[in-house]
Amino acid sequence: MRSILIILVFLTVSFSCSKSDSIDNSNDNSNDNSNNDNNSDEERTTFYLSSSSGNDNSNGSQSKPWKSLSKISNIEFSEGDSIFFKKGDTFTGHFKINGSGSQDKPIVITSFGSSNNKPIITGSGSNISGGDFQEAIYVNNSDNIVFEGLEIQNNRTNKKSGVKDSDSFGIYIHNSSDDIMNNFTFRNMTFKNIYAITQVDPSNQEAFNQFEVAGVRFFTDWGKAHINNVLFENNFFTDLQRFGVHVKHSNANNGLDNRHTDFVFRNNEFKEIGGTCILPSRARNVLIEDNIFNKPGAKTNSRMIGRGSAVWNWNSVNTIIQRNKAVGIRGILDSHGIHVDHKNINTFIQYNYMEDCEGGFVEILGGNETAVYRFNISVNDGWRDNPNWRNSNHTIWLNDKIGGDEGYASNNSYIYNNTIVINRTNNPYATAIDLKANNTRVFNNIFYSINGSSIGTKQVNVRDDNISMTNNLFYGNIDSRFINLDSDSIDKNPHFYNEELNNEKGYQLLKESGAINSGIPYSGRFSHPAIPTSESVIFSNVESIPTTDFFGHKLNINSTPNIGASNAKNGEIIN
Repeated sequence: MRSILIILVFLTVSFSCSKSDSIDNSNDNSNDNSNNDNNSDEERTTFYLSSSSGNDNSNGSQSKPWKSLSKISNIEFSEGDSIFFKKGDTFTGHFKINGSGSQDKPIVITSFGSSNNKPIITGSGSNISGGDFQEAIYVNNSDNIVFEGLEIQNNRTNKKSGVKDSDSFGIYIHNSSDDIMNNFTFRNMTFKNIYAITQVDPSNQEAFNQFEVAGVRFFTDWGKAHINNVLFENNFFTDLQRFGVHVKHSNANNGLDNRHTDFVFRNNEFKEIGGTCILPSRARNVLIEDNIFNKPGAKTNSRMIGRGSAVWNWNSVNTIIQRNKAVGIRGILDSHGIHVDHKNINTFIQYNYMEDCEGGFVEILGGNETAVYRFNISVNDGWRDNPNWRNSNHTIWLNDKIGGDEGYASNNSYIYNNTIVINRTNNPYATAIDLKANNTRVFNNIFYSINGSSIGTKQVNVRDDNISMTNNLFYGNIDSRFINLDSDSIDKNPHFYNEELNNEKGYQLLKESGAINSGIPYSGRFSHPAIPTSESVIFSNVESIPTTDFFGHKLNINSTPNIGASNAKNGEIIN
């Protein structure tokens, strides 16, 4: 009997050590030299991996880490577990996360060590048997997970049985169940070097639509439950073949509104990626704010798709896109700063700065209800020269087509209090105005075109029997067909602060500006459309009705507003 008890104690201790050693759920480098391999009374468990010094036959503690992704993929995680990858190491293979956390005790996947380099997890490499994986990290029907402080890659060059050559993802969050998947956080992550084996011609619309390579992919199978409550904060995306983040649902209707819900993207940077930075598709309640979108649609790598507006949404409800900077967007089609694709309800694009976006400024496609561009600054957008589509570059483009079929006019679109500037001193260009919609309001905007460029002279085609266009300021070379649509146009110099600054600050107004107190008040047909902030907690810090302009000057709903994105009354300049 004594021998049996000794054996049982030994087995218990061995199992406890092999699962984890316990530390607090932090990423403090003070733990780097710890040798605490004892089990703790805490429920939380920890797992350590080092590709450079680990051994899969060790106990997975900080001083005796495991080595491989295959080892950690065979562990069933519990709520509160933490997985640490050693900084400076590269982990090649496939990490499948098994098990869920809880809202109070999520599973945390992060890093440890003293290196300045994040640990790299990649699903591709010459030493992988059977070809490169579809994704580096796969989450299927598990939730309540935090990703922090990792670098994710997946440059596929070797075919793999069962994986399409056109697929490659960094992290793939996949719901194939009837249960909602909740609570995912991505913080201080890097996503780069993610490519499929195949490439796509961006002018081939069908192939383009089906090509979905992404840094992070969210996807639900047909008729299955959605994904809820996702936060992206302080992440960096670069060198991606197409998408930064792609949010997609197979079936949003299915008798219910089954869209993905409550996605927040805040303070992220996207630099030189091949396509679109963020695409919410069949989503409800999305907040995209304070991000930098630097050169989407890039071709810095020949395998990049080379086309894409910084952000666009499809068949989504309540999408708020505010205080972002979108510069240098490229592409043969679309490729505006931020555009509204098909069948969306309540899209608000406000307080954004857009510059050098090849396609143009406003793009609202067919079947939308209440798409709003307000208090944005657009500088030198819409210079594209597409030989197969003469008027492919727009200052304003509202289209009534879905899938090539006409008759799906977007309703109640608002374009107001924007500052639209074309002033580059070389390569002057002309833009088009195409507007096929219903109940469109265009008011209190500055349209400013100098140095040989022009707005609307390529084409003015307006088909909206209920358009309301008034109190816009036109300065420079603006097509008269467009100006004549305005019932009370303003022909004055806006007197910008300093255009040579080449940034948003330069488009504030001096006190002699003709835009000051020249707008139409926000009442009646020109009242502010309200953001439905009560729809979700993610909008708790979003104003339903705007109370400030682009620069933070107050808006008084009872007084006459300025024209354009600045409501400064006395030449106040804000840094």
